[in-house]
Formats: sequence, structure tokens, C-alpha cells
Amino acid sequence: MKICKAYIETLGCSKNIVDSEVIATLLKEKGAEITNNPEDAEYLIVNTCGFIDEAKEESINTILSLAQYKNNKNTSVPKKLYVTGCFSQLYHDEILKEMPEVDAVFGVGNFDPLIDAVINKSNKRFYNESFKISPYYKEYNIRRRYLSTAGYGYVKIAEGCNRKCSFCLIPRIKGQFRSRKIDSIIEEIKELEEEGIYEIILVSQDSLSYGMDIGIKGGLAKLLEEILKRTSVKWIRLLYLRPSKYILDILNLFKEERLLSYFDIPIQHSSNRILKLMKREGESEEYSQIIENIRDRIPDAVLRTSVIVGFPGEGSDEFEDLKRFIQDVKFNHLGIFIYSPQEGTEAYKLKDKVQKVTAQKRSEELYILQSEISAKLLSREIGKKYEVLVEEKVDKENIYFGRSYHFAPEVDGVFVVNSSKKIKVPKIINCLVNKSETYDLHGRLI
Repeated sequence: MKICKAYIETLGCSKNIVDSEVIATLLKEKGAEITNNPEDAEYLIVNTCGFIDEAKEESINTILSLAQYKNNKNTSVPKKLYVTGCFSQLYHDEILKEMPEVDAVFGVGNFDPLIDAVINKSNKRFYNESFKISPYYKEYNIRRRYLSTAGYGYVKIAEGCNRKCSFCLIPRIKGQFRSRKIDSIIEEIKELEEEGIYEIILVSQDSLSYGMDIGIKGGLAKLLEEILKRTSVKWIRLLYLRPSKYILDILNLFKEERLLSYFDIPIQHSSNRILKLMKREGESEEYSQIIENIRDRIPDAVLRTSVIVGFPGEGSDEFEDLKRFIQDVKFNHLGIFIYSPQEGTEAYKLKDKVQKVTAQKRSEELYILQSEISAKLLSREIGKKYEVLVEEKVDKENIYFGRSYHFAPEVDGVFVVNSSKKIKVPKIINCLVNKSETYDLHGRLI
């Protein structure tokens, strides 16, 4: 018997996607129906992000946009609007005070109160127990409702963070770092395999610290070994490795082709003075050595990083240092963020602010620099053969979009396949690269 219909809007990172999939699964197990149309839903749920100002603004705009469905006289279904996620965890009091459109707020620590509120049609506005974060990873039933793009699925291996980066709110939002148990992760990956998923993407706030908090000897290396041994999923992609020498401990595992030679290593900056102000681990010279070691041992390695421009104290010398570092290292992919001061962080109190117009100009300079690097690196792939996970067909065209190992979903480019032969979606196929662009590769089926 169907209890109600719920609509879930997910904002922010891949870890939020996992959380929304868990919420959808729990609701469905209780008899609710998940709909993709907010007009049909009795419950509108927004899983928010609150990491930087742009994310907060998007969360507010999305809440207000969905609130319009509550006031639509043409709808035959009374609606309630629930807000959960990082923005809610940080600003629940403000949401309740300033946004009467919101019927209830929930935190990130516990999904059970949200599920109970929907199923039991509660009228409370605040659920204190949902904001309490356990010192251990809280497990839920295996997801059976997936929101990710066809062909791949995210698997969360840990939650929270123990790092003390001066600009970051994650420890305050998500709590201390806590790892999942290996058996639970394996079980979830096997479920994804049964659902026809070709690529699993391992995510957390600090993947390199996996297992350290629960005494798993070998930590991340042990987890990867177990995944390779106990599952047969085609591709395994690992995200979010802090720039540490401990990365070198897992490099031998990349001899296994199923573990994609893709390294996401956020450095945030290269100036040692700025890194110190950011309270980041390591120094620029160490970062260079780690990257050089990766490329020496894994010649086909693809490297992605992210940097922050406009951090307090970043003068022209520090910015030039960052430009030189990027030019020397030549990352395959680069995410560029303008510093967003967040109240409650140490960096918020730092003096020597950088004007926003200056930070924007520096961001644009880096985009130009990186576009030249990316284009040159991708041009070297012409004439090579790669497996491609095809994920989408263009309507009425013999064109398909997918990804080779070079590209992580949502943040990197794509592999464009031209084929008059119909290709099942999703599917992994073999392609020959015959063209490259600034951020994308093109190829044909072979």
C-alpha cells in the first residue's frame, strides 16, 4: 500500500547523492513512492549543500523555488517542504526563523527522523536527534534506489574529517572522521554490480585516512585489495586523496587495470606561506615529489587537483608561484575556486583580504593557463585505443557521450563517440581516439 509520494532535490557533492539515495531507499522500504515530478509529490525534500557562499545561495533559491509548489492552487495534493543536508545542519535556526515556507529541518547525522516524519505525517518543525552525529559511521540498509547517472555509482567509504584546514567547515558540519567497515562497503559494491553498474566511485572527505580510526591495518590499501579480490566490478575510481606521501603506499595496486589510474589530489595552493595560513598538510616541494613519483611509476596516470585563489594574504608573488606550479606540474584537470570566507572558520578572521575583483581575475588567468595544458595533454591521446563507458545518446543523432578513465563524472570532460551502429546504454565499448578538444576526446567504435 502506497503511503505517500516524495520528491528529492539533491544539491552539492557526490556524497550528498549517496545520502539522497539512502533517503529514497528508506522511504521506499516504508511504502512511500519516489517521484521525479515535484507537482505530484506530497513531500518535497531538499538535500542541501552549505560549503561555500554559492552553495548556500543555491540552497536558499532551491528551497524557495520548491516552496512555490505549496502555493499552487492548481495542485490537488497538499505539500510539505522538508530541508536536510549541510546547509540545514549549519543554519537550522535561521531557516526556521526566516523561511516560514519550510515545514521542518533535519541534520546530517541521522536520517531516521526524516523518514519517520514523512511516514507518520508529523507536524514538528525541528528534530534535534537528526543533528546529533555518532562517533561511528552510521550504517543503513543497502541502497536500492539510485539517482546517479546510468553506468556508475558512488560508494561512500567514510564520513567526516579530522583535518584542521583553516578555510573549511566540513569538520563542523560532518563531525570527526569515521570509516565504514570493509564488509559493508563490499556488500554495497556487489549490490551495485547486480544493478548493472560498471563503475564504482569511492568517495569520502579524506579517503587516504580510511581505516585509521577503526584499526584496519593497511587502511585504504587493505580496502582496495579486498574490493579487487571480492568483487568483479569493471572499473574502480578513487576520489579525494590529500597530498601526502601515504599515496605512495597504494601505487602498486594500480597495476590492476580495474583500479583506474586517476588521481584526484586537491593541493589548494602551492605557496608554502599560503599553505601554512590554510593549515594544509605538507609543502609545495613535497607535492611536486609525490606527483613526480606517481607519474614515474604510473606513466598513464591522470591527475586532477583543485586550488583556491584569493585566500587572505595571497599577493602577486604567491599567485605567480601558483601559476608556475601549475605550469610545471601540468595537471590533466584543474578545479579553480575563489576563496569564500565562512564564518566559524579560522580563516574568516584573517586580515590582508584579497579583493573579489582581483580574485576573479586570477581565476580567469588560471582557466586560460589550464585550458592550454589540458588541450595539449589530450592531443597526445589521438590514435590510442581506450575503453569507454557510454552513458547517453544524443536524440536523432549517431552521437553518444561517455567517459574513458581520463574523466570523472560531473567535474571533467567527456568522451564523444560517433557511431552509426546502435550502442546499448550504459555499456563499456572499445574506441579509437581520432580527435581532441580542450577538455574532451572524440573517437569511433572499434
